[in-house]
Amino acid sequence: MPPPSKRRPSSPHPDNSPLTSRERPYLVARQDPALLPASVQPSSVPLEERLRAEGIPVDRTIGPQSLAVLETTPAALQQVFLARMPDEKAAQLAADPTIIIEEDAPLHLSPVTPVFDNVDPAVFNPFGVGSSWQIRVTGPDDAPVPDASVFLYGGGVPAQARTDKDGVATLTLFNDSPESLRGLYVNPQSTYWNLWLDRPRLTAGTANQVKLTPLSSTIPDPAETQALGWGQRIMRLDRLDPALTGANVKVAVIDSGTATTHRDLSHVRRGRDLTVTPADDHGWTDDTMGHGSHCTGVIAARNDKAGISGFAPAAEVHELRIFPGGRFSSLLDALDYCIEQQIDVVNMSLGTQTGSNLVAQKIGQAKQAGVACIAAAGNSGGPVQFPGSIRDDVLTVAAVGRLGEFPPTSFHAQQVTGTVDNGYFSAKFSCFGPEVDVCAPGVAIVSAVPADGFAAWDGTSMAAPHVAGVAVLTLAHHPDFQSAYRNRDAARVDRLFQILKQSATPLNLGGPERTGAGVPDVLRALGAAPVTPVAPTPPADGDYIAAALEDLRRDYQDAGLL
Repeated sequence: MPPPSKRRPSSPHPDNSPLTSRERPYLVARQDPALLPASVQPSSVPLEERLRAEGIPVDRTIGPQSLAVLETTPAALQQVFLARMPDEKAAQLAADPTIIIEEDAPLHLSPVTPVFDNVDPAVFNPFGVGSSWQIRVTGPDDAPVPDASVFLYGGGVPAQARTDKDGVATLTLFNDSPESLRGLYVNPQSTYWNLWLDRPRLTAGTANQVKLTPLSSTIPDPAETQALGWGQRIMRLDRLDPALTGANVKVAVIDSGTATTHRDLSHVRRGRDLTVTPADDHGWTDDTMGHGSHCTGVIAARNDKAGISGFAPAAEVHELRIFPGGRFSSLLDALDYCIEQQIDVVNMSLGTQTGSNLVAQKIGQAKQAGVACIAAAGNSGGPVQFPGSIRDDVLTVAAVGRLGEFPPTSFHAQQVTGTVDNGYFSAKFSCFGPEVDVCAPGVAIVSAVPADGFAAWDGTSMAAPHVAGVAVLTLAHHPDFQSAYRNRDAARVDRLFQILKQSATPLNLGGPERTGAGVPDVLRALGAAPVTPVAPTPPADGDYIAAALEDLRRDYQDAGLL
C-alpha cells in the first residue's frame, strides 16, 4: 500500500504569495495657499489627479456635504483624500510644502484593564509547555455567568477567554506555574461587579469557581428602581428642578452607536453609521461594543420608573458610530455631520497618542460654528491624549473616583491612588497634564449596556459624558444662552466652557494637572446657586457618612490600595 500523499496546506492567497504588511491609510490635502512660504507657488495640478498619476488609488473623498458649510471650511479641509500607499511614497509627498499628509491613525476607546510590565516580544521563548486552568464564573446563587471576559496574568502576555453558557472559561499560559500567576480579572457584561484577584490560588484539572457580587449589593437594583449614579449626585443633579431636562439642545455622541433595545435608550432616534461606505442611517443602533450605549446613558437616559436617569433626558441625541475601526477619517466625517446638523455639544470619549493637524483644524471649525466639543483625557495614566490635548477648542475631562462606591474586591479598587481628599481620589488610569480643564466621576460608573442591561465601567470615557450632560443643561437653561450668547459662534462655546470651569468644586488630588478646575456643579452652572465653590462634603443620611469614610480609608490602607 503506497504511503499517503503529502499535501501542502492551502493558502488564503491565490498565488501562494507570503503574508505581507498592509499599506497604511493616509489623509492627503492641499495646504492653504495663504499659509505657504512666499517662495512656494501653489500647484496648478488638482491633487487627486496628481495622486492617480503617481499610482496612488484614492479610496474616497472627505469633506462637507453642505454648500453653506463648505464656504466656511478651511481650504485644507474642503477636500481631503483617503489613500493607501507605501510609507516611502508618503514621505515623498510630505516633502512637498503644498501638500498636507498624515497617517489616518486609529482611534481608541481605551478600556481600563490591568497592566503589568510591558513584555518585549524579542524575549519571548518559543519553547516551553503550556499550562491550562478552568475558571467557572457564577453569581452568589451559583448561577453561571456567561459571556464574561476572563484574563489570567502570569509572567508574559496574559491569557484571555470568554465564559460559555455554563460560565466556564479555559485559559492557557506558557512557561508559567501556579506560583507565578500574578492576577485574575473577571469582567462580566452586566448585572455584576467585576473582580480582581491578586496571586490567584488556581488548581489545574478542576473548575476553579469565582463568585461575582451583584451590582444591587452596593447600589439600588437598576432593573427594579430608578436612581441617580454617585457621579450625578456629587454634581448635584439630584437637587435640580426636575422640569429642567435639556430640551431643545442637540448632543452628539461620537462612539460605537447605541442600543435602542435598551429601556433607557429607546427614545434615541437620530444617528449615522460611519463605519461603512457610504454612511448608513440605520446601523448606528448596532452597538457591538457597548461603549456608546454606556456614554449615552450617562448623558441622556430616559427618566422613568426604573433603570438609570441621564443628565438631560429631553435632549435631542445624535449617535455617530465610528467604532469598531474608528480613525481620523471617520472622526472628520462625524465632525462634518455635527457642523451641518448644528449640534450643540459633542461627546468624544476616545483618543490616541498621535495628533492630527487636520482634525485639530476641523475641531476649530466646529467651535467657530458654535459646536462645543468635550473630550476624554485618556486612560493610559500618562500625558493627555489627542484630541483632549488640543488647547482652548475642546474641554478636556480627567477622571476621579470615590471610596465606598464599589466593593474592595472589584478591579475598581485598583484605581485608588495615594492622595485621597474627603473620600475622592484621582483615578490611577487617568491621563493628566496642563490640558486638563475639569474632572468628573469616572470610576464604577453604572450605565446602560446592550441589549437591556447595566454595567459599572471605569474611564475618562465615563467622566466626559458627565460634563457633556452638564453642558447640555447649561445651554438649555442658563439665561446667557437665551440672550447675549444665543448666536452659534466661538464666543458661545468659550462662554459655556467658562461657566463649566467656574462652577467646579476644586479637589486637592495632586494639582490642576490631575483635576483642572475641579468637578462641575449643575446648580452653579445653571445659575441656581452661588458660583463660589465650596469644598466637597460626603453625602449623608444613610449613604456615606464621614465616619464610614474613615473606616473605608483604613480598609483600603490595610489592603495595600492607599
